[in-house]
Formats: sequence, C-alpha cells, structure tokens
Amino acid sequence: MAPVKHVASLPLPTSPHIRSPLFSLPQGISLRLENSGSVARDHLASERTFLAYMRTSLAIASSGVALVQFFSAAALPKGSTHRLHHYIRPLGASTVVVGLVVLFIGVVRYFTVQSALTKGYFPVARLATGFIAVVLTALVTLTFAIMLAGKLEAKA
Repeated sequence: MAPVKHVASLPLPTSPHIRSPLFSLPQGISLRLENSGSVARDHLASERTFLAYMRTSLAIASSGVALVQFFSAAALPKGSTHRLHHYIRPLGASTVVVGLVVLFIGVVRYFTVQSALTKGYFPVARLATGFIAVVLTALVTLTFAIMLAGKLEAKA
C-alpha cells in the first residue's frame, strides 16, 4: 500500500489569537488527507474504535464505583462490619484504575494507528488486547469470589 498523500491546506490566518503556539501544528503535519481508496473509511474506523475504548473504560470505572456502593448499601447494622467489606474498596479502586488504564491504552492506540495509516500501514494490537482480557477476567473472578464468599458466610 502506498503512503497517503497530504493535500495542500488553505493558508492559516495570521491573527495572533488563532495562530498561537498552543494550537499550531508542527511543520509538515497536515489535518487533511487525500481520500483515495479507503483512507476516510480507515480513519473513521479508527475513531469508532477509540470511542469503543472510551465506552469500555467508562463501563469498567463505573462498575468499580457501583461495586463499592453496592456493598456499602448492603452493609450490616451500625458498628458491625463484615470481614469481606475490607476487600471491597481496594477491589473497587482497582477496577477504576483498570478503567483509566484502558482509556490510556485507547488514546495511545488511536494516535499510533492514525500515524501509521498516514504512512500506509496498520499496526496490530495483540499485547494490549490480551492485557485487557486477562485483567478483566481477574477482576470479574475476584468480584464473583467475594460475592460468593459473602453469601456462603451469611448462610453459615
């Protein structure tokens, strides 16, 4: 696949309010690409994938907060604490941190793919996908084990 050709962009206004160093791009980087072949489709697919990472991150972080709230609402009467409640807050915090890590992976992946697509290739993501799958499996297993232990202890 040949590298993507950059289309000449319109000259930017020279107003100091619009052309500040904070908002200007480094020399040689264009925000416009020639739509030949599947360029637009590939970039839009990359954006959809980034949004999927964001949704996944939000769902994971929200489940961590919900886990802590669920066990707080199901707390025993005032003054008595269940021994499993000591594990819930660290598990909920870990879940929120995993959500933030997934968001970070999504951001890095998005910019890596965008850069690679302009050069005409596509990087495969095996390590990040495997990491997310293993960590989520561990969190779900731990959550299920804590909930099951709480149910079994309550019956005893």
